[in-house]
Amino acid sequence: MPPGRCVPRAAPFCADMAEIAVVDPGARIVDRWEGWGCSLSWWAVCSAHWPESARAEACRRLFSRTSDALGLSICRYNAGGTAPTADPAPYRPGGRVLAMLDRDGSWRPERDAAQISCLRLARRSGANRFELFVNSPPWWMLRSGSTRGGDGGGENLEPGHERDYAEWLAETAARLECEADVRFGSVAPFNEPSAWWWNGATSGQEGCRVSWPAQARVVRHLNEALRRRGVRAVAACSDENGAHEAYNTLDWLTRPEGGALRAHAIGRLNVHAYHGWEWQERLRDLSAARGVPAVWMSEVTYREWGEPAYVPNDMRCALPVSRSIVGDVRRLGCRGWVYWQPVEPLSFSLTYRYTYGFLQAAVDVGVPWGGRIYGPGDCVVARSFHVMMQFSRFVLPGFRVVRSGDDWTLAAHSPSGDRLVLVAHHDGEGPRELRYDLRRFARAGETAAAWRTQNDDASGAWACRAIPALPVRGGTLEVTLPPRSVTTYRIDDMRLTPEMSVDAGQK
Repeated sequence: MPPGRCVPRAAPFCADMAEIAVVDPGARIVDRWEGWGCSLSWWAVCSAHWPESARAEACRRLFSRTSDALGLSICRYNAGGTAPTADPAPYRPGGRVLAMLDRDGSWRPERDAAQISCLRLARRSGANRFELFVNSPPWWMLRSGSTRGGDGGGENLEPGHERDYAEWLAETAARLECEADVRFGSVAPFNEPSAWWWNGATSGQEGCRVSWPAQARVVRHLNEALRRRGVRAVAACSDENGAHEAYNTLDWLTRPEGGALRAHAIGRLNVHAYHGWEWQERLRDLSAARGVPAVWMSEVTYREWGEPAYVPNDMRCALPVSRSIVGDVRRLGCRGWVYWQPVEPLSFSLTYRYTYGFLQAAVDVGVPWGGRIYGPGDCVVARSFHVMMQFSRFVLPGFRVVRSGDDWTLAAHSPSGDRLVLVAHHDGEGPRELRYDLRRFARAGETAAAWRTQNDDASGAWACRAIPALPVRGGTLEVTLPPRSVTTYRIDDMRLTPEMSVDAGQK
């Protein structure tokens, strides 16, 4: 903080006004958290215009465990299907992702060198779970010949190419594992395949509508193709836009009279979280009933609340992220939560007056903003970056997510059970009094370390800032959440009861 300034004293806690949240370590929402993540498209393709140092810095800020980084562990690589001769004009920046595996079997990784570089940098920085995903099959397998979509938004995968597409996916994954020295844990062959907006005449990005019967055939062939090549990845699908579409798709794919996919043919359910949140619990239950081993929330992005504006330093661009995280994890029981595009073009943000992404970077030319010129790869760090940090730096892979007793608090404890993390989202205009009841643990630590992200004020910057620790008295933690804030509380020296121990009830 600036010299001579002090942190203002918090308003006194008012017990009569406090809401009570009973944290229950025996009520597990997620048995083993797998991680937080992001996708490389389309920003990593755009990084072809950046200095190597800028590309390395962006990957460091996203994937490393240094104090100013997010420490994301999941990285999704976008294998493109676009022809090298395709006109770049209709595609958004970075959206023209070229196929590296040609129809004749030749391998051309130089066509996607920048994204491959980011994949390597992500691994070196600390990412350890990798997924290959595809927005459209390669152009020569499509009815329209365009990876931006079918005629009129119709189905675009040419009938009879389902096996060819599965073989192309498996071979691309195998080649890329060698090229980038990574191991893919999953391959996701579809992206919002039920959507109507994949129209070759109007879309600015890769996308393909794929019918349910065609999806079932691709998944069946994909599992076989991966096994033959020794790629230890599962098929993840179907990455529908929202939980309602995902429910209908999964239901059909796994019904005997539908796609008749057997248990574990779908190694993980991937679903986006743009809408249909009221269906998330039903989707979770269906997934478990049909034998799907895991769920990821694999894509979402949000712009600022309120009037359109580029407000990177304002909580208006950050609170939609924390609200989504707490709700998605609680309702879906997902093991991973993956943000879509963490780095957005700064020129887009200024032109269209929105705040997408954790970082905004100039793509290929200098962009003036805030009294300076941002060169290619120079990034603005948005407040949403530091809200994401409240989750990704404290709820770590291997943790168990448990019932917090509060709709807007995410609770998790470490694998040994000796550390409890509470991340509280509060988007109200006034303070909120909350009392966490920790007495369902055998023992609670005496203090709670705390960090907070909110709008800056006279006391200085509030970017995941450490604040004074709070006492835990009689198994109770009493907190006051400021308006429009996200706060993390970490309590060490916790103890589980024997029936709630890490080994008890292990699946």
